[in-house]
Amino acid sequence: MRLLHDIWNWISQTVVPSHRDVLCEEYAEYQSRNPFADKFPPTLTASDGRLISKLITSTISYYVTERVMIKRQPHPSELGMDIYGNPVVNPYIADRLRNEAAVLRYLRATTTLPVPEVLDLQEANGLVYLKTSWIEGAIELARVPAERMEAAVTIVSSQLESEILPQLRKLRSHRMGSPDADLPIIPPERFWEWKENRRWPAIAGDYAFCHLDLDRQNILVDPDTYKIVAIIDWETAGFFPLEWELPFWKQSTKEEKFNLIEIAKENEKGFFSS
Repeated sequence: MRLLHDIWNWISQTVVPSHRDVLCEEYAEYQSRNPFADKFPPTLTASDGRLISKLITSTISYYVTERVMIKRQPHPSELGMDIYGNPVVNPYIADRLRNEAAVLRYLRATTTLPVPEVLDLQEANGLVYLKTSWIEGAIELARVPAERMEAAVTIVSSQLESEILPQLRKLRSHRMGSPDADLPIIPPERFWEWKENRRWPAIAGDYAFCHLDLDRQNILVDPDTYKIVAIIDWETAGFFPLEWELPFWKQSTKEEKFNLIEIAKENEKGFFSS
């Protein structure tokens, strides 16, 4: 019994890597395999703190400092070519970053949801840079140890369904898309096609505010209580049909998420052409 007690204490005291630690590890591993040169770094201020890690990719670049997170749109020279020798397309990336800034500002003004603060949105070198506050003392729900995941998901589901989703659903609009009416409509990624660049029609309706990607890596929780500390990555959020908000956080495997998306695609088929 003493041995079992000691094992349980060891398990319960296992330190789960923080969100920053996870990102730094992933960034370092990716950069070691894909050593992209950083030709368009952001200009950091003293209040941003020291740069800790960065990830430079052909789709989006990230910079983690002691106090902030910065996302950067890729430069055309970083996008590269596809297998057919044509320039790679990263759908709506500039407007996705602009939309995330608009969404975070809107939610902080109209709700009590735990979301990062927008510190800066600027354009330099023809690229969009989004700077947000760093969320301390949190881990990704996706990083909760397997033996604790069921309990963590139960706690997160309860908080989402009792506190967070009701606030989002109270935000209504007859206009689809971003809270910034000057930005184009960006539907969920499951609507996109290869090299997507369509301008989606503005279909009037009764829409609720949706995150559209409530996956486990976008939900940050307290490592001890699993209460939600922040929800991140609001790039494609906006006013959309309520049923488009899929419960990705409840899906345990990639296959489960894929199946959920396939069912949604079938149900939503023809929405924009009806």
